[in-house]
Amino acid sequence: LGAKFTEPPPFDLGQSYNDSVATAPLIFVLSPGADPMAQLLKFADTSGFTGDRFNAISLGQGQGPFAEQMIRKAREEGSWVALQNCHLAVSWMPALEKICEEFNSENVHKDFRLWLTSYPSDKFPVAVLQNGVKMTNEPPTGLRMNMLQSYLTDPISDMDFFNKLEDQPTKHQAFQKMLFGLCFFHALVQERRKFGPLGWNIPYGFNESDLRISVRQLNIFLEEYDDVPFDALRYLTGQCNYGGRVTDDWDRRCLLSILNNAYGPATCSEAKYKFSPSGIYHVPPPQGYDAYVDFIKELPVEQPPEAFGMHDNVDISKDLQETKLLFDSCLATMGTASSSGGDGQKPEDVMDGIAEGILDKLPN
Repeated sequence: LGAKFTEPPPFDLGQSYNDSVATAPLIFVLSPGADPMAQLLKFADTSGFTGDRFNAISLGQGQGPFAEQMIRKAREEGSWVALQNCHLAVSWMPALEKICEEFNSENVHKDFRLWLTSYPSDKFPVAVLQNGVKMTNEPPTGLRMNMLQSYLTDPISDMDFFNKLEDQPTKHQAFQKMLFGLCFFHALVQERRKFGPLGWNIPYGFNESDLRISVRQLNIFLEEYDDVPFDALRYLTGQCNYGGRVTDDWDRRCLLSILNNAYGPATCSEAKYKFSPSGIYHVPPPQGYDAYVDFIKELPVEQPPEAFGMHDNVDISKDLQETKLLFDSCLATMGTASSSGGDGQKPEDVMDGIAEGILDKLPN
């Protein structure tokens, strides 16, 4: 298929914003391991919507009236409102639908935008979903794409942050190496989820906020201390930032073992520290941001199981799980098609009709 279909494009909030209008909400469809709020806050900042011009609230019990008040004020003044976790406020969803139905060009300021975040839920108003601009930002597949996204996302992609210790060469080199190890660890713990119980006993929703706070702590500790405080960094990262999500004792032991392998003294001291026996995944020389991005792009698209410390047969379990998910999704689509046919058509005929309709709309 080529790189266009195998490499997901970078998440572009600006493009979605340009496709939107003031009277239709922008909806983030959440998935485990994805947290769009940091990117939304940065985009709001660059767009000039800071302070009182951007308000966010996490929905839950009793938050509906406050959210309604915020929307009413924002649509008059032309500011932005973000309602997080709509799936948790099931009882308030009819009220949200009514509010969105009342939006029109006469009673809404042209700069107003309503941002919604929600996990997939059958309680979410269909009318709001159909009229809104829908976005999803799932964690990328594979170690290579996961690490690449980490390096292309704030704060690592911010050159002022990345080169903050540039006037102290020893610390700057340590930061670059430790940062690479941390991103590898982050990718590893997310990818292990795809192996089912062989990866984690309980699937955890490690996300970008865990990496973000760990990266900032690494930068602060290196700036404050003459020697790298490895024990403190590993405790904060393994027991607090990531370990705070872990409830199973064996999963915690596994998490700390992975962290010790990728995020320790050897990562800094050895010239090409190997994360796995083959040496495919190793720490490259600290030669700047662009050199690390180029190195990540050269990594294999499909990672071998030995990168996870697993046997080659573990891929069988993962492939079976992915195949089952694919077939279940196809069957779910066929079930929906057959129920919407209404005139006794076979699901295959309905799908053929939809496909022909799409082809007719495409330019020659």
